[in-house]
Amino acid sequence: MLPETDDPERFLALGELFLGAQPESARPCSVGSVRFHQTKRGTEVLLTLEGVSTREAADAFKHLWVYAREEDLPPLGDDEVFLSDLIGLSVETIDGEQVGQVKDLFEGTAQDLFLISRPDNKDILIPAVPAFIEMIDLESQRIVIRPIEGLLDD
Repeated sequence: MLPETDDPERFLALGELFLGAQPESARPCSVGSVRFHQTKRGTEVLLTLEGVSTREAADAFKHLWVYAREEDLPPLGDDEVFLSDLIGLSVETIDGEQVGQVKDLFEGTAQDLFLISRPDNKDILIPAVPAFIEMIDLESQRIVIRPIEGLLDD
């Protein structure tokens, strides 16, 4: 699998993962072993799951998401957040203008991107870099951006 974490070695400490199309429907799986493989796209995590011993059995897990319980993960650093915690945050400019809401996040080749849904307008992509992101405040459930000219145009 291709992990979304910046530290794939976190999988070494996880004894149980959940696989499914959605978190609510994911089923628990016990981890037998964890290995890593370097590719052009980055580090792939190779998992052995208990009870899954054939390629055909493993194929049943293709295209599913892998989840872990938050309490099973190592604590975050002061400047770290779970990407899933950013979905749904409101987005506003440094001048207080409401822009929209974080709909999704994408890993880009140069930088990550926030997909912002805007009421009565087209969705926009905002680079998740310090030049554009003034502040992420999980407590107040908002992201403050510093838009450049044309970024918020239709």
